[in-house]
Amino acid sequence: MFDNISVIIPVYNSEKSLYELYIRLSSFLENSCNNHEIILIDDGSTDHSYIEMGKLHEVDNRVKAIGLDGNFGQQNALMCGLRHAKYETIVTMDDDLQHPPEEIIKLLNELGQGYDVVYGIPLNKKHSFYRNIGTKLTDGLFHIICGKPNGIRVSSFRAMRKHIVEAISIDNTSFVYISAITLKHTKNIGNVMVTHNERKFGKSNYNMIQLTKVFLKLFIYYSGVFRATGHHTKPQYVLKNTYL
Repeated sequence: MFDNISVIIPVYNSEKSLYELYIRLSSFLENSCNNHEIILIDDGSTDHSYIEMGKLHEVDNRVKAIGLDGNFGQQNALMCGLRHAKYETIVTMDDDLQHPPEEIIKLLNELGQGYDVVYGIPLNKKHSFYRNIGTKLTDGLFHIICGKPNGIRVSSFRAMRKHIVEAISIDNTSFVYISAITLKHTKNIGNVMVTHNERKFGKSNYNMIQLTKVFLKLFIYYSGVFRATGHHTKPQYVLKNTYL
């Protein structure tokens, strides 16, 4: 048994997947750790995702539902969740069932080897061609501008220790990218291979234009080449509703 775990999940238009995700995730956590919380952050969904999140909270008060006042982006929603996490081990994952909750055990076991952060790397990635290309470009950029260790890859499926989360949480850069901020604070990072499923509902919101914008912003805000402004010009996110 592991000790206490916070699981953070940004949510966007995922009303159809939330119940199955909750059932599978809570089942895993019940059997794997002493205490847990599931923090769902709705990033301005246009469907009934936040209503479904509220229903889950009513059934299980270990589910924390946070609604943002608009669409701030997955990374900003993650930052919000990290600031609300209370336990010593924090897991982040997507809302679309491509990250199987049962694979969290691999992250936790690898984290137990002494790493600060462990990323789950897909055995066979089920993303679009454009997003796979974007991931490779971003991975290379992290190596160049953030000093990412050779052979280490990053993803949105990860386990982290509380002291790293606390260091990330005080960052106020207006363009949030959690892995780039993480690499400011630690290079003690591990990888473990995990299953990556086909998306069960809906479709990805990413396209090549969006990925190109992310790539350019990463360079501007995290390379140190430019003195990026905007650290205080706009909020990383604004809260609207919460079930805590």
